[in-house]
Amino acid sequence: MTENANLNPIRTAPGPWIEEDIRRMPTQGFQKVLGIELDEVSPERIAAHIEIDHRHINSGGAVHGGILMSLADSLGAMGALQNLGPTQKTATLESKTNFVRACAGARIAAECRPLHVGHRTSVWHTVVRDEGGRICAHVWQTQIHLDAKA
Repeated sequence: MTENANLNPIRTAPGPWIEEDIRRMPTQGFQKVLGIELDEVSPERIAAHIEIDHRHINSGGAVHGGILMSLADSLGAMGALQNLGPTQKTATLESKTNFVRACAGARIAAECRPLHVGHRTSVWHTVVRDEGGRICAHVWQTQIHLDAKA
């Protein structure tokens, strides 16, 4: 780890995050490394994009599948964080990706929406598209909502 690494989390307190907290997430850590740029933030929809560069490409010239999955996981978490109870934190419980086609081009975009928001879990669906608007992947994830006191 480099000496300049920022190890300060955005927030550690339980409870729902506000839009300002969510918008700060891509400014440090892994989400900054990915290059996530948020386009829209609400409890019902998170939209973002990544400008693709050499770091994102697999050995076959397409965007690496891990980039698509990491983008979707980040957006699902951002949605869940906005929908927590006052004493809750969240973590990804499971994630499933269906790759539809290779994703190539200078930019990818993703839109994440809730399928279910309950007290103990929330389920999120993210669609990742290439710069031509073609669907590259569908990602479904379940976020567990944990009582921070437990």
